Amino acid sequence: VGAPAGGIWKSTDAGINWEPLTDYLPQIGVSGIAIHPTDPKTIYIATGDDDAGDSYAVGVMKTTDGGITWSETGYLAGSPDSMNDIYVDTANPNKLMLATNVGVFKSTDGGDNWTRTLSASIIDLKMKPGDNTTWSAASGSRIYRSVDGGESFTSAIISGFSGSRRIAIAVTPAN
Repeated sequence: VGAPAGGIWKSTDAGINWEPLTDYLPQIGVSGIAIHPTDPKTIYIATGDDDAGDSYAVGVMKTTDGGITWSETGYLAGSPDSMNDIYVDTANPNKLMLATNVGVFKSTDGGDNWTRTLSASIIDLKMKPGDNTTWSAASGSRIYRSVDGGESFTSAIISGFSGSRRIAIAVTPAN
C-alpha cells in the first residue's frame, strides 16, 4: 500500500502486519505502485502526492529486492512534480506507462529511459483490460485515447461533455 505522504508499506500476512519500505528515501510520498508480473521483488513507485500536494515527486523509484534497496529510474523530461498511475505491461515487463502532471511517459527498458508520449497534466491513466494497446488518459478537462500501446494519444470528443475540472475514468473490456 502507498500513502501520498507516508511511503510504501508491505504485508506478507494478508494485511495483519505491515512494514515500511521507504523510510530512508529522499521522498516518501507514493501515489502509484506497479509490480513486475513474474518477479514480485521488482516494484516501481511513482513518488509524490498526486492529489493534495503534501509531497513532491522526485521521479520513479525501483527496487529489485522487494524494497530493501531503491534506485531512481531514468530522467523524465519536464521534471514532473506530481505523478499518479504507473503500470508494468504483463506481456512485456520492461514496458512501463506513467501518468504525471506534465504528461504520459513510456519506457521500454524497465525505466532506464522514458519518452513523453502525451503532453498534458494527466490525473488518470487506464489500460483497457486484456488489451495493452489501448489506453485512456484524463486531464482536468479532457480525455485522451491511444490505440498504439501508448505511442501517441488523440483527444476524445464526447458530445455534451464540457466544463469539467477533474475527471476520473474507468475502462472495461467492452467497447
